[in-house]
Amino acid sequence: MVPGGQLPADSYEAGQRQPGDYEAQVSQRPIAIHGLEHIGATDRGAMLFRNLTRRGIRAVQADRDPVGLRHDAGEVIPTYCNDTVVRMPPDMDPATDRQRMRETGRRLAENYLKDPPLLTSARRPPELPAPAVR
Repeated sequence: MVPGGQLPADSYEAGQRQPGDYEAQVSQRPIAIHGLEHIGATDRGAMLFRNLTRRGIRAVQADRDPVGLRHDAGEVIPTYCNDTVVRMPPDMDPATDRQRMRETGRRLAENYLKDPPLLTSARRPPELPAPAVR
């Protein structure tokens, strides 16, 4: 199988034993029938996205702008953390590297919860101590 997971498996059995992206996509039919789905708690994000998309379509049909539309091409869209970059060279020891990444992620999350970027008037990077370079 070619890396990337966008091609069918070599056989039906292989696709059943190790399904990839292709199997997930084609198993939904060309047009998914939502009434046949068995929605669970882990599908909440997909449901929220579908509802947002439906509201956006209805807004456009009513000659209004959908929520989140930006007209200024140079404008930075604020997000909770997708515009945050923490440069951290990898540690030689994989266990130490995982621990440092976990601690950095936890500090970022705590800062975002304490001072949510989307609710502050001035965007500023989170205050994190510089990682130790070895």
